[in-house]
Amino acid sequence: MFGTSAPSPPAQPEAGDRPVRLSFPAEGLPLDGLILRIPRVDDVQAVAPAFADSELREAANLPAFRPDDLVELLPQIGELIASGRLAPLLVAEPRTGEILGGGALHHLDAERRIIEIGYWLFPRARGRGVATKVARALAEHAFALGVQRVVAYVNAGNRDSERVLERAGFTREGISRSMPKPDGRRINKTGYSLLPGE
Repeated sequence: MFGTSAPSPPAQPEAGDRPVRLSFPAEGLPLDGLILRIPRVDDVQAVAPAFADSELREAANLPAFRPDDLVELLPQIGELIASGRLAPLLVAEPRTGEILGGGALHHLDAERRIIEIGYWLFPRARGRGVATKVARALAEHAFALGVQRVVAYVNAGNRDSERVLERAGFTREGISRSMPKPDGRRINKTGYSLLPGE
């Protein structure tokens, strides 16, 4: 009734079926005259003002880190990236080393191949299309890793950030209610997504 032949070996998953792993090149990614890279100890003093600026923190959903917090985080970056939880990045001028802002790949859902991005800029770097380049570069890097859906959430009503995503090719999906912020509050955010080839 069931036959007596040996069972077939299990099918090997195709590359597209394997879980995605978050990684980022140690040398960084070139970004149209800029570079997107992993932070270093000598970046802390230049980056710390972003985490102390309440307006920037509010708009970009950054935690209220002190310089010491940032220093303590640095040795954990490799583990955070490998876990898929967070790849914190900086965008800088390669010639001068000036840090313009940052970005992140975070909350990777490896099985469903979905990841979230975030970005922020110092006021002096705004209005030059940098945030749009960062958002697009983060998404393209995620697609190269095998991600099939990149999402971004901005505080509802933050039209500047919404325009960044729209210029980067993302599609507005609507309001997601009661989304968390680093300080524990929950607010409404506008959700955007980008798919490969868009």
